Amino acid sequence: MADNSNRTHAQNNRQAGKAKAGIGKTFLISNRQSSAIIASTLIGVGVLTLPRESANAAGESAWLAALGGGLISMVGMAIIVKLSNRYPGQSIVEYAASVFGPANRPLIGRLLSFPIFLALFLFWGTSTALVARTFGEVVITTVLTKTPLEVIISSMLITAFVFVMYDEEVLARVNEILLPIIVIPVLVIALSSLQSARLDNFLPVFDGNWGGLLKSMYTTSTSYLGFEMMAIFFAKAELSDKRMSGSLVGIAIPSFIYVLIVVSGISVFGVEEMQLLAWPTLELVKTTEVPGLILERLESAFLGVWVAAVFTSVGNMYFATAIVARQAFKLRTHRWIAVCLLPIIYWLSLIPPNIQKLFEFQKWSGQIGIILAFVVPALLLLISLLRKQRGNSGGSRKEANRPHE
Repeated sequence: MADNSNRTHAQNNRQAGKAKAGIGKTFLISNRQSSAIIASTLIGVGVLTLPRESANAAGESAWLAALGGGLISMVGMAIIVKLSNRYPGQSIVEYAASVFGPANRPLIGRLLSFPIFLALFLFWGTSTALVARTFGEVVITTVLTKTPLEVIISSMLITAFVFVMYDEEVLARVNEILLPIIVIPVLVIALSSLQSARLDNFLPVFDGNWGGLLKSMYTTSTSYLGFEMMAIFFAKAELSDKRMSGSLVGIAIPSFIYVLIVVSGISVFGVEEMQLLAWPTLELVKTTEVPGLILERLESAFLGVWVAAVFTSVGNMYFATAIVARQAFKLRTHRWIAVCLLPIIYWLSLIPPNIQKLFEFQKWSGQIGIILAFVVPALLLLISLLRKQRGNSGGSRKEANRPHE
């Protein structure tokens, strides 16, 4: 009896210690971490390609196009936040089925909403492959010129695969840690490049073509895609009044960086020259000198920071691809899905035969992404409002309360 009492007392002490340490509690992504996930996902290959794309679309008004693209993305983000607040603790996989189907026939809702799940799965998986391929193209043309493209791509995908094998808590903390490491150096480099700026490169500031400006805003908004993944991750995020403001801050950070980089590129190169550069931001870095000559080759430091930015983009999209498949088929874990996806994403990344085709694939992918990020959430919100439907906040966190695999 004494031994049993001692064992019981020891077990109670261990449980009390775990409770005190926070072990066993359900992890919820904080508002700050949600902002970090959004910003880290958006700051990726777009840092290198957006200046050229905005210059092609809007000429001297490229910075207005970049700013407008960010504002448009904020509208899309607000719609997703509204949806997530109406269905707390549920992802788009769960509440889309509720929106489309009758309450007493959940299977009908799942069948009607399955094309959305499939489209998200294919879009995020393809985007992961395209970002990895772009990363490989930049590295082999600038730093590791004798390294095979396949080695660069596989290195990034394997690193992202290890990241995806963990749960949402690791995802949130990694993005939260890496965001300032990415943002601060990029801001310093962009501001340093303004030393050789020429203001006459911005003239005329606006030629009065409102139709062309709106079209260019739509074009540049494809560089801000990635925020729509929060339709999945909000299911594991805390619900508070600051969710909307935190999400918009997550888009405002990359928007400010993108506008600053476009302004720097136009002021240094001019529109005509920037339209001819494959990676205008990288060329901008090469022409920049840090005061005091702290770094002689600034592009090496920039690429080191950019690798972290690409890693978060690839990892987050890879993670979302695995999660949407797990939830669509009601599986217990996403790990085996991630294992199966690895060779498929690698194969997809090698499909574009050259860099011109890669840019074309990115353009097509962006058009599809606009529909999934803006049209689909707006349609779901409209139907939900018309049906006066809301999620059940009491029993809505079954997925979040599930123990991590």
